[in-house]
Amino acid sequence: MEVEFFDSHEAAAKRLRQAMEAADARVTPWQAALRPGECILSIVEDGLVVFGEVLEGYREPHLKHYRFCRCFSVACPEGELGDVHVSTVACRISRQFFEQMRQTGWAMEGPPPGLPLLRGPPP
Repeated sequence: MEVEFFDSHEAAAKRLRQAMEAADARVTPWQAALRPGECILSIVEDGLVVFGEVLEGYREPHLKHYRFCRCFSVACPEGELGDVHVSTVACRISRQFFEQMRQTGWAMEGPPPGLPLLRGPPP
């Protein structure tokens, strides 16, 4: 994790805008199409696998690539609510696989054979 310090609120806001624009530029069409009810998988710093349920999107244009989600992992098995930028989502997963991972306490050692990855729009 990087920490940045700023001399003014304006400088911090400018850097935030730049970071959001860079993240938006990385979004693929299948990520932009993520909708409420879908399940997602992300891999964050240190290789932590995070499973999420998309709860809702945002109507505001500057938040178009954010989704409000409930996310789970071995580090937070009870789940937590928050915003996820879709560029950080590695893949969509089936609801069945999501529920299987819930039963294991969100523990995943590596992608098992036949991992139900769903990169495109729902069938």
